[in-house]
Amino acid sequence: MNHYNFMSAIDQSISEGVKRGILHLTQEGDLTTDNLIHINDSALVNFTSCSYLGLEHDERLKRAAIAAVEKYGVQFSESRAYVSIELYRELEELMSDIFEAPTIIAPTTTLAHLSAIPVILDSEDAVIADQQLHNSVLSGINVFRANWPIHFEVLRHNRLDLLKERIETLQKTYKRVWYFADGIYSMFGDRCPADEIFNLLESYPSFHTYIDDAHSMSILGKNGKGYILSNHTIHDRMIVASSMAKAFATGGGILVFPNKELARRVRACGAPFNSSGPLQPATLGAAVASAKIHLTDEISELQAELANRIKYASALFKETSLPLISNFDSGIFFVGTSRAELAYTIMERMIKRGFLLNIGVFPAVSKNHSGIRFTITALQSYDQIQNMVKTLNEVFFETLAAHQYSVDQIYNAFKVVARLDDRPVGEFIDEQSAGKE
Repeated sequence: MNHYNFMSAIDQSISEGVKRGILHLTQEGDLTTDNLIHINDSALVNFTSCSYLGLEHDERLKRAAIAAVEKYGVQFSESRAYVSIELYRELEELMSDIFEAPTIIAPTTTLAHLSAIPVILDSEDAVIADQQLHNSVLSGINVFRANWPIHFEVLRHNRLDLLKERIETLQKTYKRVWYFADGIYSMFGDRCPADEIFNLLESYPSFHTYIDDAHSMSILGKNGKGYILSNHTIHDRMIVASSMAKAFATGGGILVFPNKELARRVRACGAPFNSSGPLQPATLGAAVASAKIHLTDEISELQAELANRIKYASALFKETSLPLISNFDSGIFFVGTSRAELAYTIMERMIKRGFLLNIGVFPAVSKNHSGIRFTITALQSYDQIQNMVKTLNEVFFETLAAHQYSVDQIYNAFKVVARLDDRPVGEFIDEQSAGKE
């Protein structure tokens, strides 16, 4: 497939969702804690938010944002290479306390990747990217690849056995072997094998890793530091990127480093740090307030509230025959449809029944791995979760029957073992890269 045809395929996929009224939607009116989102004069129960803890409605964050605007104005329009307001320094100090390691704040997580990755890589390195690696991380790798030759390959998803083999082979030729992965994968909600990655770091001195842990920020780990560092301190040959635009509830990206010198080098040399605009005062003020909450016992209580809802949703789904292509503990759920047409139709019917979910279609997933993606958050009531699962189960099997398609065909497309009543779906293994045909 050439570039033009690839872009045309993306255009066709997204435009079909827009035409059907399930993509490029606009929220109307106020957003409140009742978890309703207003679209096209309809109030829909929202199962699309990545703000898992609902902190965007916290009065402390709102007041801090307002106070920052009153003190600094609505913007401070200077590159951080020259000057930044004092809230930046306070926020990075708080973040370093949360992660117990040096941190740098970026305007977005994508800009964090674009800043760090071209600085940390070298043309004598080998790069291995997990098959389901988030596109924003891949963009950072591609910036380096566009300017410098480097060995690059894609590894089958979460196959640490294959990673070990590749490390042993590549270290004979290359100075360092980098593995790029997500902590929690954004589409299917499954986790990378963190313990195994740390074991490989201990076993192979040439091995380095870069983990995007955006979707677990705040909801897991001590002080909300996330999944990948929940049971480990950061390794000397590891960099972790995270996000303040999800459960942290403010905006911006985070880079976590094993030492101050590497953090300093990325801050000095990362192009977006020298040329991009900063986070604005309102966001910085709210972020400082959120960070202070994370450094109290309150974050553990918020995490527990969310975990209870996730467990409740998981228990409900286990009582259905829906083909869940994910683990049951991340807050991200994915029901496979295989065919995009089924996903479009199910989404249309769910909206008519009063529920807003996401579709997972090309290019977010490969063409035969479409499905329905949704998230569990602390703002959802138990009744809302129960009603959504019940409705989705009804709509899903009505749609399959109308299209003469079966759950077994979906499992075969995803190459997973059918779910048993007492355990989750087997590991999802895909021969193709996400987002490609």
